[in-house]
Amino acid sequence: MANLEYFKDMGFYRDVKTFGPSIRQKRMKWTAIVYVLLSLGIFSRQITNFPKVSMNYANLNFSVFFASLIIGFAILPYVMRKLTKKAPKPGLEHTLSAFGIGFFIDLASSEIIKHFM
Repeated sequence: MANLEYFKDMGFYRDVKTFGPSIRQKRMKWTAIVYVLLSLGIFSRQITNFPKVSMNYANLNFSVFFASLIIGFAILPYVMRKLTKKAPKPGLEHTLSAFGIGFFIDLASSEIIKHFM
């Protein structure tokens, strides 16, 4: 079970000294929010023809979003822990960072692949 903590504990509310169901619920809520936002960032990049800004309707399906969730599970814990060390109380910077990281990680990886293929 200790391995699941890697995916569940992003370090939100690290400085709160009282523990209980309300803090656990807040932590889980914020963890779910940043996972979804990171996945939406990856998904948004997948459905956008970049650098020409237009929609790629071929990728607008559930399998692309599900793959985005899987990639999000791999990327997010490390990055979010680094961010929450500086700002343990979740806020706008966490939400925007999660979406932006998803979008730009996918953009950078696709450009790297194009460069070497």
